[in-house]
Amino acid sequence: MLTMRAAAGQVVAFASTIVLAHLLSPTAFGVVAFGATVVAIGNFFADGGLGMSLIRKATDPTVDELRTLLALQLMAALVIALGLALAGSRTGTAGAVTAIMACSLPLLALRSPHAIALERALEYRTIATIEFTESLVYSGWAVATVWAGWGVWGLASAAVVSALAGSVLMAVASPLSMLMPPRLVRSTLRSMLAFGMGYQAVGVVSLVRIQGVNLVVAAVGGEHLLGLWSLAQRLLQVPFWMFNALWRVSYPTMARLRALGEDMRGTVEGFARLTALAAGAALAPLASSAHYLIPAMFGNRWAPAAAPLAWASAGLVVSGPISVATSGFLYSKGDVRTPLRASTTSATVFVGLTAALLGPIGIAGAGVAWMFASLTEAVIFGRALRRYANLAVERLVCVPVAAAFVSAVLAYALRPPFSSQLADGIATATVALIAYLSLSLAFNRTDLFKLLRRLRSFA
Repeated sequence: MLTMRAAAGQVVAFASTIVLAHLLSPTAFGVVAFGATVVAIGNFFADGGLGMSLIRKATDPTVDELRTLLALQLMAALVIALGLALAGSRTGTAGAVTAIMACSLPLLALRSPHAIALERALEYRTIATIEFTESLVYSGWAVATVWAGWGVWGLASAAVVSALAGSVLMAVASPLSMLMPPRLVRSTLRSMLAFGMGYQAVGVVSLVRIQGVNLVVAAVGGEHLLGLWSLAQRLLQVPFWMFNALWRVSYPTMARLRALGEDMRGTVEGFARLTALAAGAALAPLASSAHYLIPAMFGNRWAPAAAPLAWASAGLVVSGPISVATSGFLYSKGDVRTPLRASTTSATVFVGLTAALLGPIGIAGAGVAWMFASLTEAVIFGRALRRYANLAVERLVCVPVAAAFVSAVLAYALRPPFSSQLADGIATATVALIAYLSLSLAFNRTDLFKLLRRLRSFA
């Protein structure tokens, strides 16, 4: 549901972007993009990861815990928003736009207890509906106000209006009281800090990893290479919709199952199997057809952006399912050290290998670095799962991984008969998908039918 919500939100955002692109200049978009980046970073640090410690509790959070969480996040959000407002008032239009958008931070903080309650109850249909409604409100308000002549201020105010709408809807849907006064209880705070800070540290490492690679690519190859890498990353966000949704659901789900005394070994095994099967179906067609589809859709000058995709996909098809299954399992145990070690090690490998390989092999070097970083992360998670659950997760994913590799290589090796690059790309992706499903039907039939039944339940 979260994956479909993300896809639907992207469709809405794409449609509104087409309208706004005819009403605003690229400079205006750049100003808002800068403000959105600053506010996203501010919200990341205002969150603090403290609420994650309440998700894994066997019992429902107490009122004191929820009020402490609200107090901490609200104080942090107000301090960051005030700081951005003071700095923005002295830095022209970009600063003023950022200051307006920063007003959304306290509104986002107000939803934190309600979000925790919905996550613990696994009410993801409600969460997905609210988040999609929030994206609709943002796009609708932005288009209407810009059309009315507000210009860049319409986009800035849309961030505040959508945050208000989402927080109100989440408070209404939550089983908690809508009006929960914040209150800081020190004894409660101590029990939340250790896990929360460790959980948030994983996010900090991921942020540093992304920006570190971008800086290395820019320093070695300049703006041209960075542009190619940026497009490659955007295309990889398509399979990441699925991974991000599963990462998000994995931890709360396993925490609730652990609290209910379920067999966690069986849960992890099933999660890894089905995720690996779905990952192969998404990544094999992308890896095999990118060298046709990218120049067809974006022009021949963007063709080199296809080079990193096959390598990155090779790493993701292995590490994605293992990471999704293992990280939620470890967080539900209260182990934040292993995910942090995995993130830190893979980030170091990613940035270091990118710097070493960009010169000799060009933009493909970033893809090779991503592959080795992913495999490094998979090894660390696999060892942890073997130690805690006596489960060799690599054996669970080997069949879909092998099927994905074989189908991608087969589709890439075949020369499509069409003269159009777009037709060639679609044909190659189709061959890869058919080959993958055929191999899965032959060697992984049980998991394939199980996944199809899951997908049919959404119809």
